[in-house]
Amino acid sequence: MRFGRRNTPKDWARLAMKLGLIVSDARTWATVQDDIKERANDIGDAVKQKYEETADQLAAARSGLQRKSDWLARTTSLLAGVGVGIAVAMLFAPASGEETRANLRDKAMEAKSSVEGLAARATRGRASATEMSTGTQGD
Repeated sequence: MRFGRRNTPKDWARLAMKLGLIVSDARTWATVQDDIKERANDIGDAVKQKYEETADQLAAARSGLQRKSDWLARTTSLLAGVGVGIAVAMLFAPASGEETRANLRDKAMEAKSSVEGLAARATRGRASATEMSTGTQGD
């Protein structure tokens, strides 16, 4: 085929025969098949490597998230256990519902007072420690 001028049917026939010879040659097909297999293996290796890297990154992220949210799971389990314990205690309590609620109210008030007392003592202790370190005595 010549470029720059009009091709004749004879030129097209020659081109078709040359392509036919190239396509029907067994060595050419073997070379093409080997090249395709090699490239497919390279692509498979690259995909496998990326998959392994991504799986490692996901495992590291999952591990990090589980460590961060571990306290939340423990706290939730504790609160759920307390709730179940209270419910079971109310069901099997020998007192009536009214008496049980009054007892629970009293216990809650006692706990509140106890916590307030601890907080007040801690505040006083902190204030006296500050006074000692600064040298002031409640002026």
